Amino acid sequence: MNVIVKFFGQHKEELNKSEIEIELKDSVTLDNLIQILKNKEPKFAKFDSYAIAVNLNYENLNYTIEDGDEIAIIPPVSGG
Repeated sequence: MNVIVKFFGQHKEELNKSEIEIELKDSVTLDNLIQILKNKEPKFAKFDSYAIAVNLNYENLNYTIEDGDEIAIIPPVSGG
């Protein structure tokens, strides 16, 4: 299956890309995907704080990814 992973803010800047397409096996969770991203994109491994949205809905790391899902890795935001 194929999914699109989108990056924003500091993740986008550090990786020098806004998105990548990844081919995955069936029954992959978001937690598995994070590990795959850390191996595929070594600069991503330094980040340990982010939220994850799938098809515009925030999900936890146990979410099982489905074919065609659009996954957004969202860095922490601060302001005031």
